[in-house]
Amino acid sequence: MSEKERVTISDIARLAGVGKSTVSRYLNNGSVSPKTRAKLDAVVKEYDYEPNRFAQSLKKTSSGMIGVVVPTFASFALTEMMRGMDYVNQDDFFLTINTYHDAKRQVEAVKQLAQQNVDGIIVMTGQVTDEMTAALEQVSVPVIVQGQPSTQFETVNVDNQHAGELLVPLIADAEPSDVLLLGVDPSVDYNVGQVRFDAVINALNGQMKRVYTSFDRTETITVMRDYLATHELPKYIISATDIIALGALAAVQEQGFNVPDDVKIVAFDNSPAAEIVTPALTTVGFDYFVLGQWLYRRLKDLSQPEPVLHDPMLAGTLVRRTSW
Repeated sequence: MSEKERVTISDIARLAGVGKSTVSRYLNNGSVSPKTRAKLDAVVKEYDYEPNRFAQSLKKTSSGMIGVVVPTFASFALTEMMRGMDYVNQDDFFLTINTYHDAKRQVEAVKQLAQQNVDGIIVMTGQVTDEMTAALEQVSVPVIVQGQPSTQFETVNVDNQHAGELLVPLIADAEPSDVLLLGVDPSVDYNVGQVRFDAVINALNGQMKRVYTSFDRTETITVMRDYLATHELPKYIISATDIIALGALAAVQEQGFNVPDDVKIVAFDNSPAAEIVTPALTTVGFDYFVLGQWLYRRLKDLSQPEPVLHDPMLAGTLVRRTSW
């Protein structure tokens, strides 16, 4: 790490024992305590650090704009988070880019937002690729990652592990072979595709069945039709989201099966559709409106001279209805 071009803001933060946002304020002549500034001065001098042109393009005064990268607008969770952010908004303007679940578009969106001189960036994503990590490390403003765990950036997420644990009592007497996990590939969204299921997988010793679909209800109907054409109906379906569960529900009902008598279905999110469908869906609910408030407040906190560094996790609650 002796070559200046290899030293990143994250490296400086680690070497100085401070947060990345503190380094960002230091580089932009922001508010930093004298003791912290002295430590950063020493590290910058030792490693002969200079911000690259991408970082230098960022202006050093507040623009009143916050960049938000989203994978889709067709999501109850995301729209609720955006609504929560706006509810506690302190006269900031949200510059939002929809990337349509495309990893390359996400990276480009981050770079575009940085060039727009935003005061901070919130990335709502199903995956944090190496390319995304590299792009975010070059951004000289506070960054929050929502949707995935990260050891390099501040995060605000729902507690998917705990949410999955809430379902374990529901399958206490189930034979593993009678349980179907219906979700997305973890490589697409690790938190939703894997962490939500971890507790159930452990409880069943990994002996349950598992099928991958997408976040789309229509595609899930097709996936379940194909599955039922070659497999017996499972007694229990655990879906990664309400939308996926609605696709499963439609597929089993069109073949004449009854829910919950023939098969029980449970999911995650507690979207409005979960309550109005027949039978109403048992699901683990998250208050995404509150999570959106956390996102905004956390980003603003990172702009303070000495932010409290922590990664808050919002717990869910099991909402029992008639599908289980």
